[in-house]
Amino acid sequence: MKIKLIALLLLGAGAVSVGLIRTASTVQKQHPPYKDRLKWYAKEAKSEGRKKVTIPADVVEYLGSAGTITSEQAFVSSGVVLAHVVAAQSYPRNDYIVTWNKFVIDEVLSQARELPCTNCAPSDPPSTFLPLQSEEFLIMKRGGRVNIDGVEIEQTDAAFPEYELNQTYILLLVLEPSGLAWTLGGPVGVFRVVNKDELVPVRESDHRIHKDFKEKYRSSLRVLKNHLKQK
Repeated sequence: MKIKLIALLLLGAGAVSVGLIRTASTVQKQHPPYKDRLKWYAKEAKSEGRKKVTIPADVVEYLGSAGTITSEQAFVSSGVVLAHVVAAQSYPRNDYIVTWNKFVIDEVLSQARELPCTNCAPSDPPSTFLPLQSEEFLIMKRGGRVNIDGVEIEQTDAAFPEYELNQTYILLLVLEPSGLAWTLGGPVGVFRVVNKDELVPVRESDHRIHKDFKEKYRSSLRVLKNHLKQK
């Protein structure tokens, strides 16, 4: 009986240790290495027989994202443009995916009087998007879809959804002479134009700019235009 009991205990300990090893393996899979993460995800997906994997984007801090900035302050440091996306292309970097978006300006509602930061836009746009015409500009953002070693990797940013082709936007835009640009506060400075007049933020928040757009401009493109004309 003692021999049988010891054998059972040993078997139980072995099962527990196997369980611990499996648990550790699962935890390890949930924490990819910092470097070459995209290749790591592709390798893991292939080992599991998957051809597509979706991964989250890292948290990004954007200049102008402080929640106390008012719309009037934003209009000083950023222009306000009506624009739409005509092309987008995603590219892999070692640790994340970036997407370059080419916009065409439909209308300039106001121009920035002070640039909050010069040479802040990424300086490596794709050559296929160059040269830019006078009414065109480029914005790069995290996220997108690329193929690595036969695996489609999609990186999504819930805090800043990807731009939609042919969708018209109101952008609080910091535009550099090179044609490279970024939006004040990242998603804070991006509004979709719906039904030709309604302004809908790409990500709802309690930011002061969003509050101003709702209360002062009634989420209306017409009201915003009238306000900016009076400035």
